[in-house]
Amino acid sequence: MSDEQQDLSFEDVGGGGEDVGGPRKPGIFSGLVLTILKWAAIVVGIIILVVTVTVVTISIRDKGRVAQNVAAQSPAYQPKEEPLVYSDVIDDIRGQTADEEPATFLVEISIGYAQNDKQVSAEIGQRARQIQDLSLKYLSRRTADELGPAYYDVIQDDLRSQINGVMTSGKVKSVVFRQISVMKL
Repeated sequence: MSDEQQDLSFEDVGGGGEDVGGPRKPGIFSGLVLTILKWAAIVVGIIILVVTVTVVTISIRDKGRVAQNVAAQSPAYQPKEEPLVYSDVIDDIRGQTADEEPATFLVEISIGYAQNDKQVSAEIGQRARQIQDLSLKYLSRRTADELGPAYYDVIQDDLRSQINGVMTSGKVKSVVFRQISVMKL
């Protein structure tokens, strides 16, 4: 048996020794096209990897953060309002606060509306007593502390909303204080 194994040669392993493949013919996918496609695939893969890493990094970095709207709160970016005309037909409003030991308040308000709005001007004059009454009732439900400077903007917005609730010909744009004083007894 060992003699038989020594007689084997590797010449017959190739299947007969004839040249099967022959010379290569240049085809549609020649070496140059395949090289270009290979590099294009590598570049696309790198771009996808970079975009994915960027998106994941930004989402992790911004996780739990609240968006800040700095431009909307900056005075430089606030829209400019046209000047208003103010009506002073509302008499002084005097009353008592809702405290256990009531304080006395005196408030003078002016009502602002658009310059060319004659209907609102006329209606404010016609509803002067009604506006004074609803202002008195609103202010009388507040305590002396709630009539302090920290609440001026809230009070003005609330009064404007209530006045606009009774207006029929248009809306007032603002309510401003000419004077507000609270005196504890």
